[in-house]
Amino acid sequence: MKRLLGALKVVVVNIAVIVLLLGSIELFFRLRNSGEPPVTHAFWPDFRPYVMFTVKPRPNPVFLNEFTQEHIPSTIATNALGFSDPHEFDYTKPYEKGPNEKVVLFTGASAAWGVGASATDKTIAGRMQYYLDNSQNQFLYTVINMSMGSYLAYQQFLALSLWGESFRPDWVVSMDGYSDADVGCGFSQGVGNPMFFAAAQAYIRAYLAATQHPSFYRGWLENQIIKHSAAYRALTGKDYVPYTLTLDRSSNEGIPVRRAIIPTEAGASRGMLAFYLKGERAMLGLFPQAQYILSTAPSVNDFRGDFADVYDTPVGSDTYRKAAASIQATLDKYLNQYEHQPCGQARIQVSHTFIFVNGAIELERLVDDERKLGRRAQYFNIGTLLPNDRTARMPFFIDSAHLSDNGMDVIGRFYADKILVADGLKN
Repeated sequence: MKRLLGALKVVVVNIAVIVLLLGSIELFFRLRNSGEPPVTHAFWPDFRPYVMFTVKPRPNPVFLNEFTQEHIPSTIATNALGFSDPHEFDYTKPYEKGPNEKVVLFTGASAAWGVGASATDKTIAGRMQYYLDNSQNQFLYTVINMSMGSYLAYQQFLALSLWGESFRPDWVVSMDGYSDADVGCGFSQGVGNPMFFAAAQAYIRAYLAATQHPSFYRGWLENQIIKHSAAYRALTGKDYVPYTLTLDRSSNEGIPVRRAIIPTEAGASRGMLAFYLKGERAMLGLFPQAQYILSTAPSVNDFRGDFADVYDTPVGSDTYRKAAASIQATLDKYLNQYEHQPCGQARIQVSHTFIFVNGAIELERLVDDERKLGRRAQYFNIGTLLPNDRTARMPFFIDSAHLSDNGMDVIGRFYADKILVADGLKN
């Protein structure tokens, strides 16, 4: 009996030591991580129906100016859906519009959302609101920012359809083209697919389409046991989850979901361009009573480096049309050289230039056609508002695609002026 009690005592002591050690380890990591939760990516996606994603609400982001290495603290706050707007969006609840109120829906991707702005009133939408209301006293203008990071034009159309209708807009202003030029081939999501589609597709196919009893909380070790052990599969009823993710090996993105790709050839950029224009046409079809401004987002690159001499002469002139046709022919030959090479970060400049420049030229033609049919629509290439030279453009940007407060102000004022003139409130 004594020997049994002695053995039992040893077992109890060893268990106590193990529990104490494990408890100490747990306590250490709890104390170590007791501060604020880890910061996720500024545009960490939150799954949504129809549009696929919005971003998780994250007040007070901090942006990095890549040219000055300055960190820009921002007081931008979002609504519950992650849009940088104080209004909460609802699928069905109508917005109570005042008798002298005009509503402007502003849409685009991350630059339009406000990445780089130090505050909500410093975004393009905020500056538009300021100049619209401080330049006249006849109407109250309300600018609703329905832009979202990484959105394609077709996602903008869906968002406007879902949440914009209840605002009964008088104006729709879009500033886009950059995401459509990057996502399909540069991030290799394929024609018509939004950002993060490859990652979402891989997980859905692996968990929901490949197993009858999907387990959403499974570690790598258990998954390997399931793969190699028939007994474990029989006893647990679990199926192996295959790894279906394809990653872009040329990408420097630190977040795996931004490296997940659908293998696509660069020649598919033509389809991506067509899909961009399809999204623009869809936006124009939403609100027949509204006036539209469709525009191409600017970049920090030398403007003539992208568009050559297209805008050296008046828009619509014979010289302008010939220059546009010439650069489109050059871009077509440029893409032909890479037609069958894989999309991805290694090929991003090829696809971006082809889609971005062609997108601007074709979007202007689309708007011209709509105007001939009686639509109240205008087109502008916003890149023309800024200096041509990259060095001179830098103060208006924080990186290649995102604007500083200065850049936001220039663009917001421009849109406001065009709206005021069209509404007969300014010469």
